[in-house]
Amino acid sequence: MFMRQVSRTTARSSPLVRQAHCAYAALALHSLLEHRVQVSPRLCPPRRSYATPPPQVKHSDLPIPQYHQYADATMDKMLESLETLLDEVADSDYEVEYGSGVLTLKLGNKGTYVINKQPPNKQIWLSSPFSGPKRYDYVPEQDGWVYSRDGRSLNDLLNQELSDVLGRKVDLGLADVSTQLS
Repeated sequence: MFMRQVSRTTARSSPLVRQAHCAYAALALHSLLEHRVQVSPRLCPPRRSYATPPPQVKHSDLPIPQYHQYADATMDKMLESLETLLDEVADSDYEVEYGSGVLTLKLGNKGTYVINKQPPNKQIWLSSPFSGPKRYDYVPEQDGWVYSRDGRSLNDLLNQELSDVLGRKVDLGLADVSTQLS
């Protein structure tokens, strides 16, 4: 009866109440162990840990019209560079598409990249089959799109990953964003 009552109470209680019940349960467990009584190991639920760190919220000071200019210039340059690159590679499994602010680069059995504008956050988001999802902010000091968690630019990451995949040096020319405005 006591064990059922403790587990029922701890499942719905606040952390302080749960801690008190766990302490009381530990005393009861110690007493039961002295008498060699079999007790379930799940008296107190384990603490929850989070594998993913909390999101880093960074509010950009970039005005919306300027964000759109820089993001559109970056996406246009990326599309142009990727179309040229895929024409040179001439693999029928590779293709690039762009529409409504979303660029999709399909590399056959090697995976698919999705790169898109995120106007509410003033970011460019990348989903890579190799490095996973990333969110890029425009950094005026670097004149490029930079991932705040590792400080690496969109240009550097894509050039490196695509060079590895295609077995040749790739430069998409995404650096110096402000110079690419039409």
